[in-house]
Amino acid sequence: MNKKIYFDYASTTPVDKKVLEEMIPYFDEKYGNPSSIHKFGQEALVAIDGARERIAEFLNCEAEEEFPYFSSK
Repeated sequence: MNKKIYFDYASTTPVDKKVLEEMIPYFDEKYGNPSSIHKFGQEALVAIDGARERIAEFLNCEAEEEFPYFSSK
């Protein structure tokens, strides 16, 4: 058996296929800066806020207070 094992998860990790499927539009069509006021940016912001809400619901917490979003700014 020749199975590969990846040990550098601090550097990068594989993306779950379900996550990749959800993200493809934001790599290809809806790639705006969520801090911008133009349509592309606003679409990205709506997506981020929606994702935060979905994650917070899954974790049974409040998205705004208990699930902070940190950007590279």
